Amino acid sequence: MFPLLGRRGREWLRARAQRAFEEQRFHTALRLWRRGVELGDVESAFRLADVYQNSYGAAGYNLPRAAVCYQFAAERGHAESQLRLGRIFLQGAAGRLSEKWSKTVRDEAVASATQEAIFAATPKIERDATQALFWLEKAAQQGLNEARALMGMIFFDGAGVEKDFDRARQYFEMVADGDQATAHFGLGEIHYRGLGVEPNLEHGADWYQKAADLGHLRAQIAIATVCATGKGREADPERAVYYMGRAAEAGDPYAAFTFGRMLLLGEGGPVDLDRAETYLRLSAKAGHLPAIQALAAFYSQGGPVAQDLREAANWYRAAAEAGDVQSQFTMGRFAAEGIGVALNLREAARWFVRAAEQGHAIAAYNAGIFLSSGGAVQPDLDAAVRWLEFAAGEGVAEAKVKLAEIHMKGDSGARDLGRAMNLLQEASDAGDRTAKTRLALIYLSPEHGQRDLGEAEKLLLAAAASGSPEASLHLGHFYSGQFDRATARPDQAVRHYLAAAESGNVVAQHIVGTLMSSGNASDDQLAQAMQWFRRAADAGFPPAQFQIGVFYCTGRGMEKNLGEAVRWYELAAANRHEMAMYNLGVMLLQGMGVDPDPARGVQLMKDSGITPQAENSAAPAANG
Repeated sequence: MFPLLGRRGREWLRARAQRAFEEQRFHTALRLWRRGVELGDVESAFRLADVYQNSYGAAGYNLPRAAVCYQFAAERGHAESQLRLGRIFLQGAAGRLSEKWSKTVRDEAVASATQEAIFAATPKIERDATQALFWLEKAAQQGLNEARALMGMIFFDGAGVEKDFDRARQYFEMVADGDQATAHFGLGEIHYRGLGVEPNLEHGADWYQKAADLGHLRAQIAIATVCATGKGREADPERAVYYMGRAAEAGDPYAAFTFGRMLLLGEGGPVDLDRAETYLRLSAKAGHLPAIQALAAFYSQGGPVAQDLREAANWYRAAAEAGDVQSQFTMGRFAAEGIGVALNLREAARWFVRAAEQGHAIAAYNAGIFLSSGGAVQPDLDAAVRWLEFAAGEGVAEAKVKLAEIHMKGDSGARDLGRAMNLLQEASDAGDRTAKTRLALIYLSPEHGQRDLGEAEKLLLAAAASGSPEASLHLGHFYSGQFDRATARPDQAVRHYLAAAESGNVVAQHIVGTLMSSGNASDDQLAQAMQWFRRAADAGFPPAQFQIGVFYCTGRGMEKNLGEAVRWYELAAANRHEMAMYNLGVMLLQGMGVDPDPARGVQLMKDSGITPQAENSAAPAANG
């Protein structure tokens, strides 16, 4: 059909193929170019390869087939084919369906299987640095500056060959006067970083500038960094923002993150929160972890934008799933406290364990607490002790206190008071006030053997001085003579009880109220006592709730109000306070301040476990 074999015949064949291609008669163009290849036409081979590489109307992108055609032309001296073939060998290649077709298939598994079936017979091209260098060198020898620049980058990056900065520089310098941005960037790296030459920041920055102005993305980031830091150029925040913005617009995740931060902080220009968020999101969606972390902080901290803890939690979760240990810990805290997400202790435990597995000491402590207490998660005391031991080894004093508690109770085996005391002593020496208090209580306990009142007092005073309400409470007990009458100092007892009460300790508040209302207390003292009882009662402390009921029931220091007495007895009784249950039962039985309910009254009195004297069986108890 095509009998012409000479130069004119091949030119005629190429012209027909090109016309068919321009008229979008792609199958005809392909047939004619294939015929040209059969006739030995190098240009037809190049055009056919170009179609396979770029999917111009072909069934699909097929780089292996393109490579075959490029090699045909390259072996016959076609410089551009030599360059492209070198690139293919540098990266490796396999056939794949066109992007347009792939986008119409929603199921990725189906698309992958289809692609594999279609191109099963098409050989893949493995990366081959030797072949890549061979063909790129051929193209370079024919004067292709792009090939020379690419050769330079191969030796610069060590892509399949040993790094050789001297050879890289030689290739880069061959095209330094041209418009090869890759070579300019390579020279910038060599001189700025001192790779095979003496470092020269200014000279390196000049090459970065040339490459950046030609659109080289990495060079734009580099010159932006130079202008931001003032290393190699005088600091120029505006130019830094300009070049980083260009790289960000080109889609680089690092540049988008950095540009977003610049806009957020107002570096080199006014603060622009909307654009900052846009670029941070672009970077985060590309999986750039610092951008994900920045968005989490952006929404969690508030300030320039409204705080949005739900959005913050979404980004913290993304960072946590990407393996960021601090974000895993934060997600544990969010789930444990219901911050930005639904309260979910099981989920909290999961995140704490994941963070602990990466060595986060506080997360390990939290994981130990969850696993030792059970409730929302399956209790696992062995795992809990392992995590607590790890946290304790990392210096977390609270973990030592918890471990001491476990050893004192014998939860993990035999009781080990010695081990518990050693742990508490370590935590105490590190300044932990809870450890000081617990250690003091051991010294006050007969279990310790011979009690050490002096050491206990010293520890409690130190803990109280550091702000421990629990220590102040026990100092009150200590100076009231509860542990030993020889230590009784009533004035000191009251002082420490007050300190604990003012710090919110409900037991101390109840004690202070009791002390103030004891004996022949004045109306002012009774009013103050009522205030302390009320603070403890409002915090849910049943003895204080009961005592307020007694005040209303007896009218001591206030107007008698049986209805209020019933209300406070109800609150205390709901928490199984026995005297409150008994008094409430009597009032229900007799209809005092409430509609009579004999059945419930009798049951409450029975459940209280109190057996009254016959002569007092019909009257509420006055105090507890």
